[in-house]
Amino acid sequence: MFMRSAHRWYIKLRQAHGHQSWTWWKTQIINKWANDSWRFKVETAFESAKFNADKDKALPWFCQQKDRLTALYPDMSEFMIHRKILRQCGGDLEHAVKRRTTEQSSSEDIINTLEEVTSRTRICSSRVNLETRFNTPWKDSVDKNPKESSNNVKYKSADIITKCHICQSTTHLANT
Repeated sequence: MFMRSAHRWYIKLRQAHGHQSWTWWKTQIINKWANDSWRFKVETAFESAKFNADKDKALPWFCQQKDRLTALYPDMSEFMIHRKILRQCGGDLEHAVKRRTTEQSSSEDIINTLEEVTSRTRICSSRVNLETRFNTPWKDSVDKNPKESSNNVKYKSADIITKCHICQSTTHLANT
């Protein structure tokens, strides 16, 4: 579990205090190794790990995020941990999962709902893009040479004459 200097530290502490409970060891590890740079690394890793349905699976991503938050904030409630993790999912996915769960939902319920929403809907999927929505490829709709495309326009700006739709006069426009 421990390597090099951490292993030597563990052996010395175990010889001095004997066998202790896991909670005691956890507090000793936090007191020894948790410093500002470690906290910054964990916070940065948590904030940069956004959920992507194409790349990430819900269970390992959620558990990793939960472990990071419990390491940073051991006294944070389960509800607040879930809300902070869901904020990393993005707007539509976060909203969909929040609507399907309650404040008393367990981590398993949140994970199951997250998997259900990502598998049954197209929320948080990069597969949905403009080409599939409108069935027109983006590259075909944009001309490469703008000078040629302006010559192909049916009506030039000089050809368009604004007239009153009631009397057909060009001196004014109808207000109705």
